[in-house]
Amino acid sequence: ELALALTLAGLRHVVKGHKSVMSGDWDYEKFIGRQMNCLTIGVIGYGRLGEMYSKYCKAFDSNVLVYDPYKTVTEENIQQVDNLQLLLQESDVIAIHVHVTKETIGMINQDCFNSMKKDVLLVNTSRGDMVNELDLVKFLSKNSEAKVATDVLADEVRNREKSPLLEYALNSDQVIITPHIGGMSREAMEIAYGHAAKL
Repeated sequence: ELALALTLAGLRHVVKGHKSVMSGDWDYEKFIGRQMNCLTIGVIGYGRLGEMYSKYCKAFDSNVLVYDPYKTVTEENIQQVDNLQLLLQESDVIAIHVHVTKETIGMINQDCFNSMKKDVLLVNTSRGDMVNELDLVKFLSKNSEAKVATDVLADEVRNREKSPLLEYALNSDQVIITPHIGGMSREAMEIAYGHAAKL
């Protein structure tokens, strides 16, 4: 749900619009967004959360592409691709839903950004280490219409203050960052605490 919230916030300029109103402005023409039913959403990783996110996007009538070499998509209205480059090239929104492995750390890097649309929205509620932040900042600085909405930063516990993305975000409306709150709902916490208590 947070991944979907970040997607909508990025596409509809929610944070930027709020800041504008708080500064006394009311010019809605500066915040022309995108409609999900006109967009292609690329989902990297089709585990439990990737599958849920894909179904949410289909509920908005988005065209959904999935890349996951270890899973098979059985939903008829969701297209699985076996080429990550194809997903990167075709997607207006790219959402990352993968586990941390040697294979996935830094998997979104300069080569990937070179294949993305110049106005892409990158959504990451997975782990910050999946994205090379220096490469991401270079991409954002060269493409003013590109955006990232993330719940995670690379090595966020020890080196959060050194994050190039966080530093870039201080002076950019292209970035939305939340403090790793993907699992922080009342319901999710009750389930987790209940499970721990049973152990």
